[in-house]
Amino acid sequence: MGACSVKGEQQTKSTSTSHSKKVTAVTSSQKQVRKETTSSVSQSKKQSQPQTQTKQVKALWDSNKKQALATFMSSWGTTMGQTYQSYDLTRDTNYAGIHFPSKLAQTDLAVDDTPVTAAWSTDGTGSADYNVVAIYCDVDGGTVGGHLYLFTFHNGQPMVLITSQNQGTPDNRLHFSVTANTDLKTGFANIVSGQGSGQANTSQPTTSAVSPISAAEAQVIVAAQNIQYREEQGEPAGNKASLAGGGIVLKQYAGAQGIDIIKLTPKPGNKVNITVQNGSLRDGQAGETAPISQNITVDR
Repeated sequence: MGACSVKGEQQTKSTSTSHSKKVTAVTSSQKQVRKETTSSVSQSKKQSQPQTQTKQVKALWDSNKKQALATFMSSWGTTMGQTYQSYDLTRDTNYAGIHFPSKLAQTDLAVDDTPVTAAWSTDGTGSADYNVVAIYCDVDGGTVGGHLYLFTFHNGQPMVLITSQNQGTPDNRLHFSVTANTDLKTGFANIVSGQGSGQANTSQPTTSAVSPISAAEAQVIVAAQNIQYREEQGEPAGNKASLAGGGIVLKQYAGAQGIDIIKLTPKPGNKVNITVQNGSLRDGQAGETAPISQNITVDR
């Protein structure tokens, strides 16, 4: 009886020990699973966390390029027979009531008749369609014969815009176009890329190589092409105004107080380009918004 009791205790002890080992093994396994699960969740959280770092935008313009442009514009203006002043946050333009750059972002603009946004930028970057880094104008307080240039970055690329607009338009926008002057475009692009010397390239013919068209000559030219133009009292504002590159614009009232616009632009080889826009308020077209009805190049 005693032997049976001892043997039973030994079996019980052996069974208990075996059970304890199994429990310990299960517990260790569960701990390992929890550890792996916790590690996996932690890694997943790290991967799902938003990236807070932002990519640094590279500056496109600086003080050295600003100085190079000032030197270039002084040289280029001389070749054009014009004198240009620089305008920035310390000094506004005063051209036809336009005060840039302080009112730049608040002014409704158009480039090649497409509405755009523009804003002043010290480094050439920004969210506007055209980020303006420099402004030059050859008149201060006047309008006739003036040229207003915006040196800009459009989609990160250097672009020079010009306007000679000196009166309101039906869409109440200030209209610019991309300059056609090769020396000016190339000069600005070279300065931006760091290749510019700050001196205008005078080795190639520029628009200064052609003589400006006077009002008297313009009337003779349009008459020779059977383009109707008459001088009247109370002529439209801007009639006989000078255009960039030695051109001139003739304006006359037409229809129900509409405006016909005739632009003459001198070309190399003693040529002149003539565009005619016929407008009438009666049919919803007036002046600059009217389609070009005639575009010819003839001898002067």
